[in-house]
Amino acid sequence: MGAEAFVLRDQFLLEIICQFQFGLPQELVEIVHLADLIVITPCLTEASRTSAYLNNIPSRFIHTLYLGQFENIVCLPSCELILENNYNEPTLPLHLSIIENNVHHIVMWIKHKPEWLSPSPLKLAALCGNFEIVKALMNATKNTWTSEAMDLAARNGYLEIVKWIHELKDGPKCTTNAMDGAATNGHLEVVKYLNEQRTEGCTTKALFGAVRNGYSKVVEYLFNHRPEEYTRASYFYAEYYRYRYHRAAKEKDYLGVLKCLRSHGIDHIDENSINVAIRADPLPIFQYMYQNNFVGMTKLMMDEIIKIGDKNAIRFAIEAILEDNNKPISLLDIDENGVETWTPIDNPFFTTRTYRFNNQWSISKAIDIAAGLGDFNTVILLHRSGINCCSVKAMDTASAIGRLDIVQWLYTHRNEGCSENAMSYAAAQGHLNIVKWLHEVGGLDCTADGLSTAAYNGDYATVSYLLSIALSSKCSLIFTSHRHIDFPGNRIIICLDDPISAAACNGHLNIIKLLHNYSSSKRAIGSAIENGHLDVVKYLFAVRKQHCHASAYKKAVRSNRLDILKYLVTNNCSRRTINYEKLCIEASGTNNLDMVVFCMNQLQTDLKKKSKQLMMYRAAEHGHLNIVQWLHESKGFGWTLPMKEVAHERNRKKIIAYFDLISDPEIDVTDVDDENLQISDMSLN
Repeated sequence: MGAEAFVLRDQFLLEIICQFQFGLPQELVEIVHLADLIVITPCLTEASRTSAYLNNIPSRFIHTLYLGQFENIVCLPSCELILENNYNEPTLPLHLSIIENNVHHIVMWIKHKPEWLSPSPLKLAALCGNFEIVKALMNATKNTWTSEAMDLAARNGYLEIVKWIHELKDGPKCTTNAMDGAATNGHLEVVKYLNEQRTEGCTTKALFGAVRNGYSKVVEYLFNHRPEEYTRASYFYAEYYRYRYHRAAKEKDYLGVLKCLRSHGIDHIDENSINVAIRADPLPIFQYMYQNNFVGMTKLMMDEIIKIGDKNAIRFAIEAILEDNNKPISLLDIDENGVETWTPIDNPFFTTRTYRFNNQWSISKAIDIAAGLGDFNTVILLHRSGINCCSVKAMDTASAIGRLDIVQWLYTHRNEGCSENAMSYAAAQGHLNIVKWLHEVGGLDCTADGLSTAAYNGDYATVSYLLSIALSSKCSLIFTSHRHIDFPGNRIIICLDDPISAAACNGHLNIIKLLHNYSSSKRAIGSAIENGHLDVVKYLFAVRKQHCHASAYKKAVRSNRLDILKYLVTNNCSRRTINYEKLCIEASGTNNLDMVVFCMNQLQTDLKKKSKQLMMYRAAEHGHLNIVQWLHESKGFGWTLPMKEVAHERNRKKIIAYFDLISDPEIDVTDVDDENLQISDMSLN
């Protein structure tokens, strides 16, 4: 063993060297590596509530107390971790340690990354209720101090944090958001402390939020100790600082809230708060409100009670409407077809003061709602009451949910009938028995969108039956895109494309063959290409002789389907000339080197300098190191400073390291922003 080997293996010397190494302790390096696994996807829409979304969060953090509140952790808004950047979040490891409540790590982060200390990590620690971390961050530097820390701690009921910040000498203050938030989430002790120890006070949001959320003790305290009056706000936002989840008191007492309001002379509360209370405990709440003249029944309240589905509450509400309008309650127990319809008198308080303009009984569609929810009993009760509250949508939506019994009853006992939407909805949802009944008894023919949606869904039986009956003369078979039909409890997607294009979109070759007599547009083969259905592409081109648009080649590249692209190129599936130079640029953004090689092999002339740089830019932008290496080492492509800048912006560390190892940058000849815009919308002909 040589002298150099003795030196390298000397443990004492190694320990001394390590003491003088710059860098992070191994524990923090592990956090950094875990943070690197998280994919940050920017959200660049102007109205977005977050700058980016976080995907692929390691399970170690998903099961923390804070993130455990979230129903959908697959795509987490970055603002939930109080991160602001679109692509690159250098402080993400620190924030991960905060949600993990790892005080030991936080102390090390403070030592090794003091430049990361800002108000953001403190706000996150306060939001999570991690007291020791709050103290560590605030004691480390005043750069972290912010009034939002106490606001967030108060809103989430962390009294010990509120007290500590309050008692901190010359510490940061809070705002009225603190008491507003604490009251809204039912944290009575925090409300008391803020009211007694601080001077910021609250706004009318405090009382309104406590009423809305059912915190009777907080409501009583605010009435007795605060000057702010109860106001009926038109809008109420539960979110605070854009964060969706806050720790709220579990004990709620909506009936107690109503009694408290009554004792303090409040005669009316806003209708949204009424609906929230009714949802919590339908029959007792509504009985108390009605019997104590809190509110008369309105059209919107009736709708809400039907949606809740409490049978006893629904019966009581209908009886209340009858009594208010001098109608006998006995109507509900009489089974007669010839009921005379009538319209209830509007509640003047809500029809004149509500911010919504759909609270008039004259536009009530209560039976439609009940039918769409499959609530047969309520449909019958409303029918017997004689209230004018039904339209063709009752049968339409009953058809949508597959309730043939309700459809048949409405057809027999009512005279509104249905529209052709009933056929479309039933076909879209695969209710073949209703489709047949609507045609054979109701006299409806096949609708174009019903046929297209059944084809889109791959419903062979329904498509077969629809093809066996006449097509409605009111329909056209040339449509585009989809429409969504929403009604309480349900959403239906209706396809408005031609049936072959609809089937091609989802790869239903058997349906396409069944529709052999129908014509289709180029959208059919384009949709099959975009969604990766090679067998459908082959059939449409070889059997139906359908050529695709040149832009379909780009779709094959973007969907990373080299097999489809090869088929298109080999069989010359487009009648137009393909611009392979632009296609090479598009391919560079995919993580598929074989795709890039194939596209470059189709070139008939040398690439322009600008195109070479755009290919490298695309690969660097998306972090595809293998493509960057191949383009440089096999094709001699250079790199430019804009490439390195975009790699840095998007945290492509391996790309940056590779650029640092190879030759110096060349002069940039592109206008990246303009060219990228052109590429994203490019025509390949």
